[in-house]
Amino acid sequence: MTALFAGPESLRVPGERAIFVLTIITLPVSIWVLGWVLQHQLTWQELALLVVVAMVYVAFARGRLLGGGLRVHARQFAHVHAVVDECARMMRMATPHVFIRDDPFVPVVAIGIGDPYAIVISAQFIEHFQDDELRFLIGRELGHIASGHTRYTSLMSSNGRENGVVAVVFGAWLRRIDYTADRVGLLCSGSLDAAMRAIAVSTFHSLGRKIDLAAFAEQLKELHAEPSLRMAEWTASTPYATNRIAALHQFVREPLYALWAPRLAQNATAAPVLEASETVYAGFWRRTTAFVVDLIVIQALVPAAHAVQTQFSANDKAIKTIAAQPNAPPWVTNLVKGVAGNGHTTIAIGGDGLLWLATFVYVVVLVALIGQTFGMMVSDVRVVGADRTRRVGFVGAIRRYVTLAFTMIALFGWFSIFRRVQPYETWSRTRLVTGGVAVRS
Repeated sequence: MTALFAGPESLRVPGERAIFVLTIITLPVSIWVLGWVLQHQLTWQELALLVVVAMVYVAFARGRLLGGGLRVHARQFAHVHAVVDECARMMRMATPHVFIRDDPFVPVVAIGIGDPYAIVISAQFIEHFQDDELRFLIGRELGHIASGHTRYTSLMSSNGRENGVVAVVFGAWLRRIDYTADRVGLLCSGSLDAAMRAIAVSTFHSLGRKIDLAAFAEQLKELHAEPSLRMAEWTASTPYATNRIAALHQFVREPLYALWAPRLAQNATAAPVLEASETVYAGFWRRTTAFVVDLIVIQALVPAAHAVQTQFSANDKAIKTIAAQPNAPPWVTNLVKGVAGNGHTTIAIGGDGLLWLATFVYVVVLVALIGQTFGMMVSDVRVVGADRTRRVGFVGAIRRYVTLAFTMIALFGWFSIFRRVQPYETWSRTRLVTGGVAVRS
């Protein structure tokens, strides 16, 4: 799969990676300019929180699709399943999840920042595509997955519709990766005519069937004749349809197409690539990613740099009313008595203490209820029992993190950070494994 996009035979359009690097380098300037225009400068904490929120939103996508989308498999929309399976074999990659959802704007989109990836097809478009056209569209989304594009595009938009700010900042790269994906789609479909028809229907819906594609392609000459007409594309996240068709015409005449077309066609009859096991113990980098994301979330929610003080005024009528009740808790009565002399008392929790308390509550509640924190969702790991067949519950979650705290205090475990099963996990009878719930047919 990586051979498709590496080395001198790479299917990436020239300059794709260079534009991405340049975009990242100039990102601080772009953020500053946008902040000046919007009269609000983002701090790095706010920016990090936005990225984390986007990652968590993508992690939720699988649940949203399973709950509100239609799963495609061999018994449901079998012709779509067959197209996806064949294209995946051609590219020597595992078949992703495929869903159908109601979306009037985006015909087909690939999402995911890691396995398992998903391809989502619009219910309002699927009946309008012929199988060879669908093969082009599926192939291009598989190209986005295989080339690593979705790791970034999913953070920008998990439904395929980038907003204006994203289009302006990342537009040059987003347009370039569409050309790369079109190349893969053309190789999977094997038909330039099918690719052009797919672009026309994707752009104009059912009206695309009535379009004279040759006349439509001729409109590109007018764009080239007047440079100012091309400026609107600079603020878009997708290239003009006329430019995409022209790029495909050029690619089909290149030696690169002649090199890859027979290779992918030969792979079509090969055995499918099996998906990796979904119950492997989480490694160092997945654990680290989960920890960093969770730390950003907690620090954004809890201002740990400042003490949090809550004052109860003895003159507060609400407190006096509660304290006067016959069944009032003793601590409330004592609180009012204790502040009678000076009029108020202060209960203060230091910033670090509040951070640790919030962290403990955050991880225990989420792990007990759903087996994952937000960081674990992003890195696609979850906490299970030692037998990997049950959730740990509140008792198991508390035992896990109390044991972890003890090992940190006692300096045990720091020298084994690269182990896939940590000492505290052995003692608490819990495990951190990769992958979510198996939902494949």
